[in-house]
Amino acid sequence: MRFVLPKGRLLQGSLGLLQKAGISLRPPGERRLIERVGNYEVLLARAFDVPVYVEYGIDVGITGSDVLEERGSDVLVPLELPFGKCRLSLAMPGERIAEPEEMDGYRIATKYPRITRRFFEGLGVEVEILKLHGSIELAPKIGIADAIVDIVETGETLRANGLVEVTKVMDVSALLLVNRIAQKTKFEEINELVFSIKEVIRDGT
Repeated sequence: MRFVLPKGRLLQGSLGLLQKAGISLRPPGERRLIERVGNYEVLLARAFDVPVYVEYGIDVGITGSDVLEERGSDVLVPLELPFGKCRLSLAMPGERIAEPEEMDGYRIATKYPRITRRFFEGLGVEVEILKLHGSIELAPKIGIADAIVDIVETGETLRANGLVEVTKVMDVSALLLVNRIAQKTKFEEINELVFSIKEVIRDGT
């Protein structure tokens, strides 16, 4: 079975959960892309690429629900996982607070253009979306955007940059993703994995 795991904040939670479910993987070393451990192969990828790898052939992956929503990849999601909990929120400078319904013509910086567009369309509000890949909080600070849509965990980064959370766009958690073909060709293995992870979650260990 082949796994693709996300680099960054979800990696340790992913490895820990799988280990408790009886699958001990080690991530590839710095210069290796794939690590083989017994009958398993593990790849490390950017969280945003994980759903694409799973859709196009890797058996199992873990990434955030924000990423899957943004990507819209055609994968199975048998389980929500008990880590990576945070939220995707709309935030703006404290001195220029406005309600989302009043943001017609505003420029919103985000790495989630699809989710952001859908959120504002649902309110009947037209905004300009500026897609950035990192340090989204800088955009309002330097005057190139009016607000941002980004991941919020504690809110400390927002506060440090003079930003205030205006509203939550969606809750976020880690998800288990399964390739649709693998679900059929490796039915027993995949089901056993899902069952083992369910047991770990249920026991809260």
